[in-house]
Amino acid sequence: MSTTLFKSIVVGVLLAGSLVEAKPLAAELIMPGGRSWKGQIVGRDGEWLEFTTAKSTRAIRIGISTVQELRFDVKIDAEKLLEMKKNREFDRVIAALEKVLEPYSEYSDVPSNLTKYNALLMELYYRTQKFDESLKVSSKIAKDDRDTDLQEKARMYQALALIDAGRSEKAEKLLSEYGWDGDLSGDTSPDKLYITAKLMTLKKEYSKAMELVAKVIAFNSQDPDWMQPSEMLCAEIYTELGMYDSAEEVCRQILMLYRDTPEYDKAGLLKIRIEKLRAEKELAGNLDTEEA
Repeated sequence: MSTTLFKSIVVGVLLAGSLVEAKPLAAELIMPGGRSWKGQIVGRDGEWLEFTTAKSTRAIRIGISTVQELRFDVKIDAEKLLEMKKNREFDRVIAALEKVLEPYSEYSDVPSNLTKYNALLMELYYRTQKFDESLKVSSKIAKDDRDTDLQEKARMYQALALIDAGRSEKAEKLLSEYGWDGDLSGDTSPDKLYITAKLMTLKKEYSKAMELVAKVIAFNSQDPDWMQPSEMLCAEIYTELGMYDSAEEVCRQILMLYRDTPEYDKAGLLKIRIEKLRAEKELAGNLDTEEA
């Protein structure tokens, strides 16, 4: 593309003497209509990007609202990150991602190729119970419709983070906004069944929650992404209902079948909790007997 064509999209020129000092970031600027230029982002001034190309020594101002996408030259070992995630080294992955993404934080509201890394960060924030951080990232991705699958995943983590943070009213409102509160038949996707079951559990509507969990288990037995957490949720519901034998049996199955998973860890902790609840129940029964 010629310098003349590039300048035709520019609203104004930022004089070199008034540039805000910033570390230049290599990037490809994608504009509507397939136009693109490689260069560097040298700063930001409110709703304007300051961009230079190899052919220009002067920073040119471009309105952020006119940018279709920024493709940054990110130095990151994606395979290593995924390996650490597989090994459940979540805190290490979070630390690595935060360090890599920090220089780009000023442009986090601009569509870019960083979304996939932020999506991983969103998921790991949730898995490490950093619900506010997960919500902050997922809320941004949920507004980005360039990748509908990723957008749907962000909506899912929005709902999960709200529910696990105990914010039932906000979660219910979100599910209604996304149209996930309609008829939940066996054909409904397992993620929506599971999320709604978690919300019902939070609201202590255990009968409805168990019905939804049963649908996930019955119709999605080959989907470990939702089968395993649904079985864990089933054990948690049994525990809330005081059905300790049933809860322990589900935990036993999880501990036997799902080693090195988040559900394995949760099942171990739930077994300890059940033992404590049994002891408390037994103690209360003994005290009642003595009083009688």
